[in-house]
Amino acid sequence: MIGVTGATGFIGSYLSRRLLDRGHGPLRLLVRRGVVSSAEEPAEVMQGDLLSSTDCDRFVAGLDVICYLAHVNSPVTSEADPAGDAAKNLGPLLNLLRAVERAGRKPHVLYFSSGGAIYEPNPARVPYRESDPCAPLSPYGIQKLAAEHYLRLAVQKNHLSATILRVGNAYGTLLPSFRLQGLIGVAVNSTLHGRPVRVFGSLENVRDYIHLEEIGAFIEIALKPRRPFTVVNIGSGVGYSVREVLAMIAEVSGKRLEIEVEDRLGGGLVDWVVLDIGKAHREFGWTPTIDLRAGIEGMLARRDPEPAASAATAR
Repeated sequence: MIGVTGATGFIGSYLSRRLLDRGHGPLRLLVRRGVVSSAEEPAEVMQGDLLSSTDCDRFVAGLDVICYLAHVNSPVTSEADPAGDAAKNLGPLLNLLRAVERAGRKPHVLYFSSGGAIYEPNPARVPYRESDPCAPLSPYGIQKLAAEHYLRLAVQKNHLSATILRVGNAYGTLLPSFRLQGLIGVAVNSTLHGRPVRVFGSLENVRDYIHLEEIGAFIEIALKPRRPFTVVNIGSGVGYSVREVLAMIAEVSGKRLEIEVEDRLGGGLVDWVVLDIGKAHREFGWTPTIDLRAGIEGMLARRDPEPAASAATAR
């Protein structure tokens, strides 16, 4: 049985639907408010909170795989309350790990870390390998890195196996215009509805963008562990500046974008992140096939309904 935390978030909701559609059940979704879409109804939906040890015990019971996507806040907001932020994000993971230890089933954990906030700044502009130094510039990145180490320790204690996914900037569905993470989903939604596109940090910041379908394809491969513990980059291996992304959205949509740059929230963002994805290809046989332009064209052609405010939580 597969369990998903953060099941109502941006990536979590897509992944849950994909796993159900492709027959990877049974599936248990942990949600805090008990709200899921009709597409997720065949799953077992458990209302609970990872801050509760009792809820963690209920959630992990009988699970063989855990996809861990629970996280609040983002790199641009984590500076506001580092202590509270750490309590909200590391506490739930540690509770879950203790529940896993008590259950004694040794599940495989797929942990969604960050390919953009983990690594040390790289003046040489060489794509990051998993073995490169990690020196996060934000509390968000520090928490993600700490979580990786807690999982490594749990593996060493033989409580579980773990695959750490250092995911690039995910996109593929529309996101609420006021959301602080997910540039492409927010920008396309704002463009379709004639709203300004907010940008945090510099327009010259370069990121590695990866479509949700590519992430889902990797997860399906990684449901069975290759090693007791491994870290793998999940990206396209290609970098685009924010300016280039917005120009592409304008060109494909045929609309003029109004851009509002908010530097005050961009202090914890590195200026260049591109991921070396060679390990994902060598060890998992995974190679992304959707280029950025095609991905944006698909979003504009599909014209998803505007997402509701309740779906605007960070993953």
